[in-house]
This record gives sequence, structure tokens and C-alpha cells, in this order.
Amino acid sequence: MNIKKVISFVLITSLVCLVMLASFAACEKKEGGKEESAPPAISFMKEAATGDRNNYGGSVGYEFECLADMTVASVGRPLNGEMNNSHTIRIWQSSTETLLASAEVTPDSPLDTLGFKTADLDTTLTLKAGEKYRIVSSEENEGDKWYDVGVAEGDAPDLKPTDDAKITTPVFTGEGAWDTYPGNVHNPGGIKGYTGVTFYYHLVATDTADAEAEVEAE
Repeated sequence: MNIKKVISFVLITSLVCLVMLASFAACEKKEGGKEESAPPAISFMKEAATGDRNNYGGSVGYEFECLADMTVASVGRPLNGEMNNSHTIRIWQSSTETLLASAEVTPDSPLDTLGFKTADLDTTLTLKAGEKYRIVSSEENEGDKWYDVGVAEGDAPDLKPTDDAKITTPVFTGEGAWDTYPGNVHNPGGIKGYTGVTFYYHLVATDTADAEAEVEAE
């Protein structure tokens, strides 16, 4: 056999084998779950609470305390019938009265399966266990309707939060003061602050959990 033909045959065969091996490895990696996407973020409110109030112009929401470290990258406002206005959702740190992040939910924002219009924050937050934060949504007088609590403090039967944080009190700004720190708290004779606004989070793994996972892997 001509030596040149033999060499050409060997080279072509080797190239074909390499291509097949590369293709097989790529499929095996994908099927093996090594390219798994991150788990979906958890909504603090497990479903959207709707209501009939819309006679106040300002920002309303609630203060919450984290029971675990978490990262937050997006927020949502309940869709109550038809949304006609845009709403700025802000997250503040309670201890320093510092604005941490905000996002605007519009009538064109995507609607999730829980009934919230959602938007990404302008920065991803890391919220710490034991710290308190305030989240509010800007509302217009005679605008979109929102959920208001009953007279008794803590009376919010339609709010169904997860167990990774706890609501401590409704909060709100002054009338017409949408972008200031929501320093007002529950007042049985006045404004109540729940709108059912939510945030979406991922829990931050603790060192203990990481160590246990490494032991199990070994």
C-alpha cells in the first residue's frame, strides 16, 4: 500500500475519532448535571394579596427581620385587577435609615405565577440574619389598589410570608413623600402600611452547611 495513503488514512481516522470523543464528552457533561442552572429565587410572599385601598399617596410597606442570610436581586408588587401606574419599590436598612436599592414596576413588567409584577433591583443586596429592613411601594392617591391591614396590629390574614424572615410592623412615609425613609409605623387610627409587596431571595449557605456538604461529598 502506498505509504502516503496510509498516513492520510491514519490522520483522517484520528481526526474523526477526536471529533466523536469531544462530542461525547460534551453530551456526558450536560447529562451529568455539571451545567445545572441556579435554583429559582424564593418569593418572600407565597402569594399575592390584593385589596381595595387607593386613597393615599406615598410609600407603604413593612419592616421585616431576616432570620437567615440571603441575597435579593428582584422585587414584586401584587397585580390587583389592572395596573395603570408605575410603582417604585425601595428597600431600606432600618438601623441606619439608608436606602439600599430600588426598582420600578410598570404596567408592562412581567407577571409571575404568584400574581406579582416583578422588576430587578438596581443592585443585588446581601441581607443579614438578625438585621431589620423596610420595603415599600410608592402608591398614588386614586391609583392602583393595594392591600391594607385591619385595625389590630399584626392583623394581616391575607399575607403569607415564608419562614426565612418575619414581618415586624407596617411602615409608611408621610403623605406625598414617596422617596423618603418610611419612618412611620402602625397607627390604629391612621395609615396602615402593608401592600403585600414582595422580594425574591436566595439563602446564603453557612460555613456549617458548606462543611457538612463537603463531608457528604467525601
